[in-house]
Amino acid sequence: MAAAFVEVERWRARFRARVAQSEDALLLAYGRLTAALPYLEAPMLAGDAEAARDRIELALGALGDASNNLSSAMSYMKAAEDLALTGGATVPSVPLHRIEQLPVKYVAEENAGLKLREARMDAKVAYPIVELSRSHLEAVLLLLDHPGVPGVDDLIEHERGAAVAGINTARANAELGCDWAIRARNDLPGAN
Repeated sequence: MAAAFVEVERWRARFRARVAQSEDALLLAYGRLTAALPYLEAPMLAGDAEAARDRIELALGALGDASNNLSSAMSYMKAAEDLALTGGATVPSVPLHRIEQLPVKYVAEENAGLKLREARMDAKVAYPIVELSRSHLEAVLLLLDHPGVPGVDDLIEHERGAAVAGINTARANAELGCDWAIRARNDLPGAN
């Protein structure tokens, strides 16, 4: 009986740790998305390509970090779900199919798992938008190499604007994910 209690507490502790890691990764992603925006606020012109490239490289670095953080967050959230489905099952070798099937004695984990599901959906929405924003910035880098193309500054501004809009959208989704992850963590005793 004591061994079973130890196993239950072990998966619950690991679950709490994954929830905390999820929250941390989402907060980092939100911070990196926020950090990218100031580099892209001012217009960029082909005539000032060097300054524009420097700003884009800084933004791309922040977006790469955000992308990694979102990916990590999604992995941690999936790991938390898998831990709950396996650990909360009557027979761990036959995991539950859905977080809602957790026994009543694991109501905190069920509530946290449901909130993590929402956070993961927000991260899944944000991730490809971050990647698309990076692509827009890569397009700006290519356009900066062709100052003689008619209307190149308009094209650059269009791509920069699309990147900024994408980052703002991804940032909003990351913020929603952060809110869900914070609420999930707050549902768990000992996770704060």
